[in-house]
Amino acid sequence: MAERKGRPKPHPDDFMIVAVSLEFRAKPNPKSSDPPPLDTTAAIEYALSAAEAAEYLEKLVSAIRDRRLYGFMTQHAAEAHVGAGEWIKETAEATIPEAMVPKEREK
Repeated sequence: MAERKGRPKPHPDDFMIVAVSLEFRAKPNPKSSDPPPLDTTAAIEYALSAAEAAEYLEKLVSAIRDRRLYGFMTQHAAEAHVGAGEWIKETAEATIPEAMVPKEREK
């Protein structure tokens, strides 16, 4: 029997979406004199096709097991900024002179 060429038949999994939601729930301690700011993404919502979900879920489970879920969220947010073109690479040679220039005082 000859094999069919062309598009494979649809599979029920092709109609599935896997949604992952991560939320960081914390606030600065009001009793602390100088708490660090929470300047990271507070929540991530990610929707993947069933075919793409397995690799992402393996990374997520690994982060949970290694107790680095917060770092995983932070890395995900950083990759999103780079991917969107909001962050671009800057060399040290360009950064250092800019940092050496005194900032004008706000009036």
